[in-house]
Amino acid sequence: MTDDYDNIFGLTSIRCYNQLDKDFVNSGNYEECSKFNNDSDEYSAPYLLCLRLTGNLNNYDKLNFFDELNSYKCNYLNLWAYYQFSKFDENEHSNIRKLIIDNWRESGKFQVCDNTEFLSYLSKSEDYLKAKRLYDYALNYAKLYLYHEKSSIGCTPKEELYIEKSLKLYNDIKTECEDSENQWRSYCAAYREIQKFYPDPKLLNLHCKSKVPDVYPHTGISGQYQEEEEEEEPEEDRRQSAGHRGTLSQEQAQGTLEGELSESSSSDSHKAIGTALPILGFLSIGFILHKFTRFGSMTRNFLRRGRINDMNSHDELPNELLESTYDDQMHPGITETYIGYQAT
Repeated sequence: MTDDYDNIFGLTSIRCYNQLDKDFVNSGNYEECSKFNNDSDEYSAPYLLCLRLTGNLNNYDKLNFFDELNSYKCNYLNLWAYYQFSKFDENEHSNIRKLIIDNWRESGKFQVCDNTEFLSYLSKSEDYLKAKRLYDYALNYAKLYLYHEKSSIGCTPKEELYIEKSLKLYNDIKTECEDSENQWRSYCAAYREIQKFYPDPKLLNLHCKSKVPDVYPHTGISGQYQEEEEEEEPEEDRRQSAGHRGTLSQEQAQGTLEGELSESSSSDSHKAIGTALPILGFLSIGFILHKFTRFGSMTRNFLRRGRINDMNSHDELPNELLESTYDDQMHPGITETYIGYQAT
């Protein structure tokens, strides 16, 4: 397995296998797995594998991190198990194979997820590798398509190589599996399974439309999937920036308020002038008529008669005032309308 073109940080498959390594290791069968541990201070590799495997099987219903292909999580668990097996030396294979088969059988999950595929991979590692890379490409496809086909984000050289080799692998397997003699091979079984979710030629609809450097010059980050972190602004700069924004906001608000007051004042002045001019004109005309024409004497006689009539009716005022004092009882609620009102 020297050709590791598919070992790219950020691929969905890499994330999923890492989660199978770590997420449920603390939920493993410690008592059962303790027999694989040695007396050293460090945990042995078989012991850790046992904890990871039993942890994943104990939490099989929670292995829901395979995105669109979550219904194929048993297939990926088998692939992961064989990959763990392949990392051991050949002289340990017999014990590790027994560890995996026994714990899988005793997990209580054999009915929902068996290890048949793991057993099929034992016959030929080359077939396993082709099956794994085909399954992984199907798992990675959705994200790759979103980034590079739909959003037209450029590919790094590693990503471009990965897509090219994956497309070639897919076409090669498709051709080989058309031969009936290869139907029993594990990668042909994988091809048939993937066809159920991604019918041909869905997985061939992926190409790099542009290219980007393998390492971004300013960040040193490789790959297209690593989100760039914002450079943190120094505290002093943030305070100055915030103060500057606050000053601008206050100035803008003050300018707006002054403009509104100016417009309001101007409008009120125009209204006042418009109202005062007719009144002044009327008073001027009235004064002239009163002073220099016969309407003046007629007005004086009329006012005298008014005062006499007003004095004659003065006796009726107390009764009217008493009656008006309780008029609000005829309209309960009117006084409530004004409670709390403050003049400004």
